[in-house]
Amino acid sequence: MTKLPLAGIRVLDLCIVLAGPTCGRTLAQYGAEVIKIDPEHRPPQLTPWLDVGRGKRSIALNITKPDGLNTFLKLVDSSDVILEGFRKGVTDRLGIGYEQLKTRNPRLVYASINCFGRSGPWEFRPGFEQNAQAATGVQLRNSGGKGQPRPATFTLNDYGTGIAAAYGIMMALLEREKTGEGQQIEAALSYTSATISGPYHVTHENYVRNDIGGPGARGLHALHGLYESSDSWLFLSVSSNKEWEALCGIKEFSGLELEEEFSSDHLRSKNDLLLRESFEKIFEAHSTTYWIKTMGSIGIPLVKNVTAAEIHSDEFNHGRGLIRGNDYASSVELNSSWGNTSWAGNPVIMSETPLQDVSPPIFGGETVAVLEELGLTAEEIDRLRETGAIPKVLPIKI
Repeated sequence: MTKLPLAGIRVLDLCIVLAGPTCGRTLAQYGAEVIKIDPEHRPPQLTPWLDVGRGKRSIALNITKPDGLNTFLKLVDSSDVILEGFRKGVTDRLGIGYEQLKTRNPRLVYASINCFGRSGPWEFRPGFEQNAQAATGVQLRNSGGKGQPRPATFTLNDYGTGIAAAYGIMMALLEREKTGEGQQIEAALSYTSATISGPYHVTHENYVRNDIGGPGARGLHALHGLYESSDSWLFLSVSSNKEWEALCGIKEFSGLELEEEFSSDHLRSKNDLLLRESFEKIFEAHSTTYWIKTMGSIGIPLVKNVTAAEIHSDEFNHGRGLIRGNDYASSVELNSSWGNTSWAGNPVIMSETPLQDVSPPIFGGETVAVLEELGLTAEEIDRLRETGAIPKVLPIKI
């Protein structure tokens, strides 16, 4: 395999939930050695572990214990990147803040990931995906123009922030090649949320703001919307007069062209509800397969709404790496209970740098191995067990 671009980079990942661990997993997929550090009393949930725990070495280390902290600091000396997702001020109290660690390792790239950033009136507030959505208008715009906010039910900001942080870390590592110095990277769910809803934050002279307009309006109108066929749901997009004319060339839609209410863009917009009602009756008369074939023949985009099960059952998705997985049922390790597992692939494909097909670790499974590589003796490792810095029994089943 081609040498991966982050080979030789060591990352210490202290994060939980999704954003920070997504960052660590992304770095691991490009070749970094990512050591996931958790205390024994903080076992992860299995689903995110299989997703964003992949590609990491897991050690159970309690840095609130003096011996645990000293061991962590020894790891810092040989590391390139720190990932942390604590509220502002917590790392300083623990003795692992950026200013504290860069005195030991000036080349350290230190990534801080939270919801609202490290400055401003909300700098000390905790927060998660839905908090970031609310703070940046996403839930209002997700209402479909009906006025009542509605949370987006996917974690776009968690995953987006993790990938953004990985991008920032890679840039900082590239800059370090020029200067020899590390730096602190800051990423926040609310920053990501504002960025990916960028069209709503553009202003110019005589601009009239419409939080439900612009690109977000697609999906809310007759020509850009969801319809139910005889057997499933589909999404229609008609974006031009040429496509409208092509649509009306289909026998099921031919009568619409003759109706005065739909004879121009302006009238179709004005009579949107009436047009939608007409479309609903037409689409429910045939199957989605019929409509995809029919619309495809005239170049109109129409996509079936598919379930996760359908995505997983499509062999093409496995072949192109959209879905990856492994069967652990025959494993003699603790992860044998995972059985046949699967997870989503990476969104980026590089022609000359194939990604590692990384798997999840066993929780705490490499604790002793990492400590031995650090140079600790058997007696020193036993002392860590006695002081509660590492568990007495390893690994730990989740």
